Amino acid sequence: MSTAFGHLRYGPSGWQRIDLYGPAEPEDGDAPVAPVAEMPQAAPVVLVHGGFWRHDRTAQDLEPLAFALAERGHRVAVLEYRPSWDGGAWPGAAEDCRAALHLLGQKDGTWDGAVLVGHSAGAHLLLAALQGQARGARVVLLAPVSDLAEAARLGVGEGAVDVFLAGHLAAGGTHREATPVLAPADAASVTVVSAQEDQAVPAELTRHQLDHWPQDGPRLTTVSVPGARHMHLVNPQRPACATVLELIGGGAATAGKEDR
Repeated sequence: MSTAFGHLRYGPSGWQRIDLYGPAEPEDGDAPVAPVAEMPQAAPVVLVHGGFWRHDRTAQDLEPLAFALAERGHRVAVLEYRPSWDGGAWPGAAEDCRAALHLLGQKDGTWDGAVLVGHSAGAHLLLAALQGQARGARVVLLAPVSDLAEAARLGVGEGAVDVFLAGHLAAGGTHREATPVLAPADAASVTVVSAQEDQAVPAELTRHQLDHWPQDGPRLTTVSVPGARHMHLVNPQRPACATVLELIGGGAATAGKEDR
């Protein structure tokens, strides 16, 4: 059994919240409940949703994945952030994610050891939030959109990149400046999971991002899931999500896996 435990607020906007999930507590009101730090659990997990920064998707779209992880013993935090049209244009949403991670660590230090998972454009925000933080996290990127120059060139998200970066570009900034690059200290490992039938993130972008992964960056593992579409990776009712759940839990992937 799993349950939603409520929300944390990390800013004044209604978007700036963290949705919390975890294994259900005993139904017997007399049963002793151990403090969180003493409960034998899998590693906590932080999820960052996609939606091309404009909230085609929201935190609620990751609720089924959060429940599935909670049923496996994980505590889960799903980060909500401001969309590009309501204060989240670059670098706003990335700053939101960094602030949310900071608040989680302040509330309970075990969150500092969480597995960090970003889906689609949420992967970009997660990487941007981690850049330069020396967090040493285990990171899982699902169908990531992270290289904004190449994503813009390919027209990913029907022009979503340039809308997200509009103010930054107008001020003389570049796509490259908004593309995060992690140092080895920022992440202990990074696993990139791609969906072979992804209709939202073109294979050309995925190949480019993997081919241009910095050689002096964190250790990279790639996993390709046959027959999967973009949202299948975060939908527990789809077979592809079983691979994702195993990877988040620290298990071996059942799909094609390659260490780089």
